[in-house]
Amino acid sequence: MNNIKHLRKEHRLSGQELGKAIGKSQATISKWERNQKLRYEYLKLIADYFKVPISAVSGDYTEKKTEQTDNMVAIEIIGTHKNSSTQTLQTITLGHQLMPISMLREFTNAAPTDIKIIRIENESMKPTINAGDMVWVDTSVSHPDNDGIYLLNLGNMIVPKRILINPIKHSAIIKSDNPEYENFTTDDYNQVKVFGKVIYHIQKVV
Repeated sequence: MNNIKHLRKEHRLSGQELGKAIGKSQATISKWERNQKLRYEYLKLIADYFKVPISAVSGDYTEKKTEQTDNMVAIEIIGTHKNSSTQTLQTITLGHQLMPISMLREFTNAAPTDIKIIRIENESMKPTINAGDMVWVDTSVSHPDNDGIYLLNLGNMIVPKRILINPIKHSAIIKSDNPEYENFTTDDYNQVKVFGKVIYHIQKVV
């Protein structure tokens, strides 16, 4: 299965809207989304529209993974989608970011396989992290260990939140930098399960 449907939903587009944007019908988009071996010219059309590599549309990442060497690591770029049968949020691989291991070590000692790159789709941490920004997340962290920004699975999407810990009371405030979003507290921060801890942030330039 290709990733056209995921890319379309990630950008909040209907099949009709995507078709109109690239000069195709909604029926054509629906057909493409079901086609596992789509023609190159169609893959390129979608890739050019979303400004992603063709491999991110086709779902073929084998070649990317083999590029990793002793001095370079491939950091997985992921997206999310809701499984219609289980109603749970699942991740999907969109591609890989190749980088020198020495550069990765400048901001984390975590294993490269634990680091994921994900695009933020909401504004709960605005202006610190805006919708469309990319964050690097250490997924080996499953519970908050100190003050910081973490990704939480809140049903339909993974969202960033700032968690402030009170080590004496073992409580925590889970807050948004955006004042339009409500903050909440927990009596035991050890019970808070997180998708990972944000360790790096790439801000989108408008």
